[in-house]
Amino acid sequence: MTGSPELGEPALDIDRHLKYWKMCLQAPLPIHYLSNDGNRMALAYFIINSIAILSPPSASTQHHPVSPDSSTNTTPQQQHTTPQRKPLIPPEDRSKLRRWVLSHQQPGGGFASTPTLLFPMKKGHETDTEEEDREGAGSAGLANLPATLFALQLLALLADEHNEAGAFAGVDRVQTLRWLRRLQREDGSFGEVLKQMPGVGWFIGGGYDMRYCYIAASIRWMLRGDVSEGEPGWVEDFDTEALAKYILRSQTYDGGFAGSSAEEPHAGYAYCAIGALSLLDRPLYNSTAAHPSAVLHSGIRNMPGLIHWLASRQFVYLEPPALDEEEEGEEEDNFLLPQRLADLTLSEDYRHVACNGRCNKVADTCYTWWVGAALANLGQKHLLDWRSSRRFLLEKMAHRIGGFGKHAGDPPDVYHACFGLTALAVMGEPGLSEVDSALAVPVRTVRVIEKARAASVERAMDERRRLVTGALEMGLAMRGTKPAWLSAVGG
Repeated sequence: MTGSPELGEPALDIDRHLKYWKMCLQAPLPIHYLSNDGNRMALAYFIINSIAILSPPSASTQHHPVSPDSSTNTTPQQQHTTPQRKPLIPPEDRSKLRRWVLSHQQPGGGFASTPTLLFPMKKGHETDTEEEDREGAGSAGLANLPATLFALQLLALLADEHNEAGAFAGVDRVQTLRWLRRLQREDGSFGEVLKQMPGVGWFIGGGYDMRYCYIAASIRWMLRGDVSEGEPGWVEDFDTEALAKYILRSQTYDGGFAGSSAEEPHAGYAYCAIGALSLLDRPLYNSTAAHPSAVLHSGIRNMPGLIHWLASRQFVYLEPPALDEEEEGEEEDNFLLPQRLADLTLSEDYRHVACNGRCNKVADTCYTWWVGAALANLGQKHLLDWRSSRRFLLEKMAHRIGGFGKHAGDPPDVYHACFGLTALAVMGEPGLSEVDSALAVPVRTVRVIEKARAASVERAMDERRRLVTGALEMGLAMRGTKPAWLSAVGG
């Protein structure tokens, strides 16, 4: 599929989109968001992440979309200088937002999704024993898996540029990893919430959802690090092999991924399955989304089928038919459906190409991200028609006030507006930050996460050294002389 050069290429109005996100950040969200009051951490992630994508460093190397006269469907790298803009979130506001995120941390581990679900912790309270862990988790039971991932991403996105290693300062790494491990079921899958039930034990709430598997793998990569058993900062890992097996069993007959092999495949689930598998053996430093993952590339039994299924999610976008005033606005087919199988061809020139999440469904902004990022994670980004997909997003889904709607003509919402931007960033849109297709944040934020994880582990080691030194000093004060073994080692 090639473009239509005579119509020109649309431009992304970054200033207009920044104005939209500034409004979302500083003013109350519209009344339609009241039903999402319990997901404030997610809303904050969509807003802050989008601002970060729209605010790359003043001079950086970005990818340009392919030029109209190019004969290929790839995106060459070119040098692009981003104009200097005043930071939309000043340092003092970043600090306030970080404190807001940290205030949602629960004593039993994890983060709550909204201030209305916070555990009434006493100032300075810390849990040191397994019994206190149970009490905190049982009393609160309000931390959930998605909110915890969003909280960690927000802390990295809002990190002080002069102290990026301190991004996770205040995060109870050990308690969060313990809580995460308890969320895993015997079959390897993960639930969303944890509750201590009298006479029953730990109850794992939430459905069997591939999104939870992806989130668990993401949190593990962001916090755990490479710490050997017995070393300071070590926490028992969850069963990564069981998680991988659960995911791999969920591949369907046609190559896609679903909640189980007997269910309908979905592009969002495919993205989560691919992302989770790749994160299980992703390097800890200077990592990339499309690293040569052995778990991913050797574990999936039908890789050609998966790639074909993902590539088949793109289709030629057609204008929906006009409706009379008396007709109800029901969802209409907006994809090219040939009369005969022999007519199914993509050899013609089409201006707009969209993606759907399932077979025979209509176009939706976010699926350009789920499909495109999934292919990027597999090293198959070239299989998506980026140029025609870019036109679809900018000419059909972008709103005149900024942001993106779910369908053409819809008002913008923070979910689709965020993933419209991440899709463009993965395409290499000039003026946008480079986005990591596995973690859905700018690559520079991934580097912050790597520094913050290392600093968290180092703090645990320093704490162990401090405790050991304190115990030795106390012993010396009581005995009055050094033990023979301490003198022997030069202490």
